[in-house]
Amino acid sequence: MTISLKIKTSHKYVSRNDRNEVGILIYIVPEKYSVNANIRYIIAVDNSPSMKDHNKFETAVNSAQTLLSHIPSANNVIIILFSNHPEIIYNGPGGNQVSIPRKFGGTTRLHEAIRKILEIASDGIPTKAILLTDGKPTDKTNVSDYEALQIPTNLTFISIGIGKDYNEVILKRLSDKSAGVFYHIEDVSQMPNVLEEQRTTSTYALNLTLDLPQGFYPFNYELPIFIPIVDKLIAIYGTMIIDPGNLPVNLTFTANYTDPVDSQYKVISSTITLERAEDDIVRSTINSDVLAEIKYYRLLKEYGDMLAKGKDTTRIMAELMQTAKETGNQALIEETQKLTGYAKADLSEVTKKMRS
Repeated sequence: MTISLKIKTSHKYVSRNDRNEVGILIYIVPEKYSVNANIRYIIAVDNSPSMKDHNKFETAVNSAQTLLSHIPSANNVIIILFSNHPEIIYNGPGGNQVSIPRKFGGTTRLHEAIRKILEIASDGIPTKAILLTDGKPTDKTNVSDYEALQIPTNLTFISIGIGKDYNEVILKRLSDKSAGVFYHIEDVSQMPNVLEEQRTTSTYALNLTLDLPQGFYPFNYELPIFIPIVDKLIAIYGTMIIDPGNLPVNLTFTANYTDPVDSQYKVISSTITLERAEDDIVRSTINSDVLAEIKYYRLLKEYGDMLAKGKDTTRIMAELMQTAKETGNQALIEETQKLTGYAKADLSEVTKKMRS
């Protein structure tokens, strides 16, 4: 097996008499990897007129060309320019040197470009779509239009917003709906590194889906959970309510995926048992570290949701920092200190932390 499942819970016991909210961490653990997996990369670059400014288009194109040249030839790469309509500039193996024309349209038809990506990805091949834009869409402008898009389980969006004039909520939603990440770039010099980070070098599972116990609610991924390309340790933070009763509670978690080493479809499961006990035993055996960490991700999700809606985040920010300190995790504290209340930057940091 190229991956394993490990489950950690806040509770060893649950009450006979009261409901318990149990914190659950699901780890998808890398075990054995393939270097040359059959992955498709789609790099979609906005070529609207504003991309001419501050060397944005030139840097984006150069970064895309470099990424393409570094991707192994066993993988497919598609480069799209989109402004008036999406246009496929290159469709072939990685590792090639490709000339990308320096031409510009007059609009930002983002929704149409995304629909084109969905059409390409409808064949089931594990696909990472890297979307770069610096402007608000001109074809479909409401977040609800993007919420309605049905993203296939083999597709993940890496959304990259450049500058100060794009719609960060739309880009974040695309990434959240597909287990991806949203990046905010102020300085175009960051672009080459951000694109290079998207190159997958070790693949442990492809087109992974999780079957979860009924009632499990995740905070850092959306239901249903699907991860097209597993290239690192994945941690999923969530909770579920356990009703009172006398019988032990068995919870089974199942991962379905394609093994990149032998290309075979595989299924692995992990079952945990929560025994029943009196309330004092339940309370005395709770893992407070697990609870604090899960509380942090619950608050981080709430912070991102409130920020996206333009609501005041003062209270939740204070709670988030206090909870980060309670975990004793210095990395969480430092990540929280990066949050400033600026929506574009903070929504980017939220998605990066959620999927780190």
